[in-house]
Amino acid sequence: MDSSRRQQLVRQKAVAKSCLTRMQTFIETGDRKLNDIRVRFEELPNIFNKFEAAQSELELSDDTDHSVDRQHFEEQYFEVNARFNELLHPMVDPPFSRHSSPHSSMSGNNNHSPQSPASGINIKLPLITLPTFEGETCSWLHYRDTFEALIVNNSTLFNVQKMHYFIASLKNEAKDLVSNLQITYENFLVAWQLVTQRYNNQRLIAMMHAKHLCQMPPVKTGDASSVRKLINHVSSRMSALHAVSLKVTF
Repeated sequence: MDSSRRQQLVRQKAVAKSCLTRMQTFIETGDRKLNDIRVRFEELPNIFNKFEAAQSELELSDDTDHSVDRQHFEEQYFEVNARFNELLHPMVDPPFSRHSSPHSSMSGNNNHSPQSPASGINIKLPLITLPTFEGETCSWLHYRDTFEALIVNNSTLFNVQKMHYFIASLKNEAKDLVSNLQITYENFLVAWQLVTQRYNNQRLIAMMHAKHLCQMPPVKTGDASSVRKLINHVSSRMSALHAVSLKVTF
């Protein structure tokens, strides 16, 4: 790569990083107006695209490893993006009525047990971590179903946000499929369909599970632990084969 072009790309990345840092400073300070938040949030994809364009060209044409820069920028970017979403779309748990206690709301209907949703008891569940996918065939169904439930079918997210989460969840070969797509409203559906068409191959998934099924772990005579490992191995692979709706017989 020409040195002048390299310097230009490095400067472009630096400008994008500075813009993102200013966004983070803004979002972490008090006295924020809703319109100001919205305007800056709409500018976020442009910052990402500028960094992504320079970063991708450097990665393809330069011998230096730039992966650390990408990792740091993406971590900061998604943290800022998430904070903007928290401010724009706050999630508030429905409180109890000011004039009634939890016990009185529960006693109003004896047909519900204290653990039913109608009882008014809120249980805070742990956060579900966004899955990642690197192109490994056997893990595709788990990734697809989880990502669809958390992101694709989430009506509170815009397509641009879904695209950001999608790119962040892909690694290695799978990420290369969509690396040339810019983050836009239309491109999320294009990217999701592209990855789905590549990996949503039931026959190939079944073949890979069958291959792993044949790779039995060794069993030592008189060793109950190794026998249990063998049973678990066969059971999990057979269950995986049944999950792809193929007829499996012994």
